[in-house]
Amino acid sequence: MHYAWWEIVIFVIGLVSFVSVLIVLFLPVGSGPAKFVFNGTVPAVSDPEFSKMLSDSLNLPLKQSDQPITILNNGDAFMKSFLADIDQATSSINIMDYIWQDGAMSDQILEHLDQKLKQGVQVRIMYDGYGTKVGAPKKQLKIFTDLGGKVSVFHSLTVMPWRLGQNQARSHRRAFIIDGKIGYVGGVAINDSWLGTASSPKEYRDMTFRVQGPMALDVQAAFGELWASMTGEILSGADYYPPASAKTIGSAFTYIPLASTPSAATLTLPKFFLLSVLGAKHTIDITTPYFLPDLSLRQALIQKAKEGVDVRILVPNNLNDSQSVYYASHYSYEELLEGGVKIYEYQPTFAHTKSMIIDGVWSVIGSANLDNHSREHNEENIFGIADQTFGAQMAKIFENDLSKSKLIDLTEWNKRGIWQRVREDVSRTLFEQY
Repeated sequence: MHYAWWEIVIFVIGLVSFVSVLIVLFLPVGSGPAKFVFNGTVPAVSDPEFSKMLSDSLNLPLKQSDQPITILNNGDAFMKSFLADIDQATSSINIMDYIWQDGAMSDQILEHLDQKLKQGVQVRIMYDGYGTKVGAPKKQLKIFTDLGGKVSVFHSLTVMPWRLGQNQARSHRRAFIIDGKIGYVGGVAINDSWLGTASSPKEYRDMTFRVQGPMALDVQAAFGELWASMTGEILSGADYYPPASAKTIGSAFTYIPLASTPSAATLTLPKFFLLSVLGAKHTIDITTPYFLPDLSLRQALIQKAKEGVDVRILVPNNLNDSQSVYYASHYSYEELLEGGVKIYEYQPTFAHTKSMIIDGVWSVIGSANLDNHSREHNEENIFGIADQTFGAQMAKIFENDLSKSKLIDLTEWNKRGIWQRVREDVSRTLFEQY
């Protein structure tokens, strides 16, 4: 059988496209070194030299703030605070989220935003093209834009072979900013699963953090950077970056902001987490919805456990919103459990909280997960905070969540069935996708 030249060309193009998809989606192309090794001794997180070392090593700014950080547990607390702040806005409101889906939560927020547009406040919304690939509130957003609001989508999905890498690059940042003076960061998404008080499996467990002053300006910068890259509009001026207030509210604390952009040449985010763990002397308390630690972090957690540090990892149980990630995360359980790391599964509902608390004095909060996508593909924004008062608040919340969790026993874990092991192995082969 003979084929025309154009049929052969089409076949070759299709084959190249298929191979390109496999390479982009499944192979660790440009993923950086297999392991990081720190050349020196990491100071204890309680030592002021730790923050300086982290800043120097990762080329990140070392800042101070005396403005309080408010911890908002679950969706109802977030919505009450956020809607009240929207209503007080006088110049600008900027919102960036990974997911924005139609529903009661979206309706409430857009209703308040529409009112501010009628009052002359500038309002901008950006959501991710993959996180919101379906379910965007198109009708309500049409009303919003007709009133003068601006909407941008970060990297709409594409099937063009030469642009497939764009589908992996996602904006997972959470950045909600009012007048450049108040910011919100954490794991919240605009989806009805985030409403409520986490009192049932239909209500996600999560935390959002309300920040002010210089930290709010950092959240604004995390928004403005991606807004400009997608729209060409560079935000500047007092409507977005107001002068710092001279008013002192509380004791000053040190913090380090990180707006992470995926690049195999830097990989700043995984190094940030690794150095935080290496600075532990007493306790490491981590909560993450997607637990797929790389080699460096796995070995660091085991090393610290063997040094006598109490290492506790809190993850979701099978109520995880991604069953593939749930089973893939089991890949490292045996190694970690044998190394002395304690792993707990949260029972009441899906736990989407993202936090790290080291020795009760160094806390890491923000949008990032401990998975491959956050390390290598996602735009993320986090804060490292050196403050004993805030750390004590975080530790208390962690203990409360732990009381609703089940400790995984190594002996029982090794008795799990063959079918579960097969699912774990199959899911693990898709590691680059998580």
